[in-house]
Amino acid sequence: MNPLPILRTAALPMFALLLAGPAGAAPSAQLFDAVKKPESLDADWRAQLCALLPQPCDPQALGLYRPRGGAAGDYAVFSGEPLAMARVKRIAGTGAWQLNRLHDFSGYAAALLKKAADPATADARISLAPALYPLAEGQWAVAVLQTVSEMYSGGGASFSKADFVPLEDASRAVHEGIPFSCSKMVRACFSEKEYKQSKHCHDESSGSLRISYGEPANPGGAYAWQYTWLQSEWPQNTPASETTTTRLHFTARTTERASFCGGPQ
Repeated sequence: MNPLPILRTAALPMFALLLAGPAGAAPSAQLFDAVKKPESLDADWRAQLCALLPQPCDPQALGLYRPRGGAAGDYAVFSGEPLAMARVKRIAGTGAWQLNRLHDFSGYAAALLKKAADPATADARISLAPALYPLAEGQWAVAVLQTVSEMYSGGGASFSKADFVPLEDASRAVHEGIPFSCSKMVRACFSEKEYKQSKHCHDESSGSLRISYGEPANPGGAYAWQYTWLQSEWPQNTPASETTTTRLHFTARTTERASFCGGPQ
């Protein structure tokens, strides 16, 4: 369920820092940590959890997570096909999985595919980020990611934008087309001599979104979302110590301010 391909980049650890909001701030996003070896927990977990989700379900499109700070036995499954998130519990002593809550976004995914007229996004992969984002008191959204990947000789790139869709109303997004993450690596060495002499044989960049949540203008209203884009650049033929990082603020109306690793806006 990783929104980025595996590239050799100087990228920040995506979901360790991404979208959590300032330290100590309230409210903040709810983060989920990937279960590193789910087969050691249940060798048949994919089939068992697919059976709890809308059908048809692709067992290879599942990711198993633990809610950060959650109780023992509490898990979350994020599915790419169908596009869904479920809170589940593993029952102690029996090893059985119990479905506690299901949020189905397959209709939203189908609508995205239907309106994908832009050739640049027609082949986008749709997935869910393993986090929940506060909309208002007691109201949460999930990030539906559209990821476009590009492959180059000796490199590649990935660009993800997010639609933030309420858990309780999956028919609409409250924030659309927000730059979420990017990673790009372009080869800069083309001969054996260059590879031997260069300090770095690629131009690399990576970017990620931060969100902070301000108090609502009216009691019980929506939180004021504020976006910050962080991007690092590691130029060719320079040591990693010369990587630079820029930070800028933008709004839902000024998403073009996020440089997005030079990707499609």
